[in-house]
Amino acid sequence: MSSRNEKIAKIRAFFLEKDRDGLRFWEREISLRRGSAKANQKYLGTLCRQMAFMLGAGISIKQIILILSEGKGNPLKSALVRVHENIINGESLSSALEMTGVFPKFMCKMCRVGEKSDDLPKIMNLLANYYEDMSNNMNEIKAALMYPAIVGVMMIAMIFVAVLFVLPNYAMLFEDSDAALPFLTQALLNISDALMTYWYLILPGVMLIIIAFMLFFRMELGQRISGYIKLNMPPISTIYRQVVNLHIIQTLAILTHSAIYLPEAVLAVSEIVDNRRIEVDLRNIARKLQEGEIFSRLIGKLPYIDPIATNMARVGEETGDMAEVLEKAADYSRYQFAQMSKRINKLIEPIITVVVGLIMGIIMLAIILPSFAMTELVG
Repeated sequence: MSSRNEKIAKIRAFFLEKDRDGLRFWEREISLRRGSAKANQKYLGTLCRQMAFMLGAGISIKQIILILSEGKGNPLKSALVRVHENIINGESLSSALEMTGVFPKFMCKMCRVGEKSDDLPKIMNLLANYYEDMSNNMNEIKAALMYPAIVGVMMIAMIFVAVLFVLPNYAMLFEDSDAALPFLTQALLNISDALMTYWYLILPGVMLIIIAFMLFFRMELGQRISGYIKLNMPPISTIYRQVVNLHIIQTLAILTHSAIYLPEAVLAVSEIVDNRRIEVDLRNIARKLQEGEIFSRLIGKLPYIDPIATNMARVGEETGDMAEVLEKAADYSRYQFAQMSKRINKLIEPIITVVVGLIMGIIMLAIILPSFAMTELVG
């Protein structure tokens, strides 16, 4: 018994002090979403990995949650404390997590599967792999979009400086002359005058428009329109469809690997997607599967599912090993996603360079053209 207590004490000390990077675990892996604390995917992956490790060491769930809830600087401490209290009161881990309203439904559902199959360590490892992969995928997308975002902000700043300060001062040199300003220069000056004169109306107006759009896209109609745009408007749709394909196949692979009935697995995926169109499609597939229709034919009708994944699902139906085939399809989708990220990184830089060059060229023309007009007048 003493050796067991020593093992628990060592694990507790390890998780309270630092993670494998030597940094405070809880101080950097929490994000806020819609007013309540939500664990981001990187945090969830690490949390599930730690729970799998401690479950494998023979530590009870009650002790594991207590150890994790004692982490210093833990913004989710109150949630984990509630989980611990719920478990003490007789709730299962899945129910205790769900009652907090903090942890994802998918995680709670998978924990319930692990409890029923008496194989929670395996489920926690699967969840850790899932959330780590999702976190890595999002990091690749963010890395691909970081450069254009920075360049875009700098470009907007340069445009504002040129239009609001440089161009008006330069145009003042021509006020006493009879030279007419070129159309491009005059148009930019008119924009500059409007911004300088009515900024107190334009700024709140832009903010109200942004807020109105945000509220609209939270409504049912707005979510449907947003989903349609993401799926059908290039180049957004090219990236988004690849992400959706990977998310669906990867999640189905985990669920079927956990011996979840396929219609139930599809229905579970519909509950975690962030697109109303896809949610409706998956719910319809789950209903038709229960009616006896064939899975590969149903997903083959979805334009955002890779045809290779559809063909692999057909093979899984023929061999009777859908879980293994979906896992291979998920591996292929991850490879395709990685290749897409590399292509995006290669294409974005020249595109941004051309766009910035065109915009700055227009501004420079607006500044230089009046000089030509003055030269002709003097000549």
